[in-house]
Amino acid sequence: MIKYFVLLASVAMTVAASTLLKLGSAAVDFDGGLGAIFKGYISSPLIVAGFASYALAALLWVYCLANFDLGYATFVASIQYVMLLAVAIAVFHEHISVLKWLGSLLIMVGVFCWLKG
Repeated sequence: MIKYFVLLASVAMTVAASTLLKLGSAAVDFDGGLGAIFKGYISSPLIVAGFASYALAALLWVYCLANFDLGYATFVASIQYVMLLAVAIAVFHEHISVLKWLGSLLIMVGVFCWLKG
């Protein structure tokens, strides 16, 4: 049972990492050259937390790869696309087109078929 929790935690950490990096990127001066960009990265708590979340997600992912078939783990991980749509709407107030919703629905149907097949 713990391995399923770790799999979902890995997916959630990836979503959290993307969200933190997006939030932190607003404070980085991308026109100031590599030094300014690097300084912006290391001085932003949100970006540092985003990188740490990705690192933790990677460690959890290795555990998942050791405990699940690759196809199973990868298809379950695709749930992050739908989770990121929810974040895009709730946190960033982005507009999600009908075509994107349809694509997400198809992904979820595909995941369901894969897991049941």
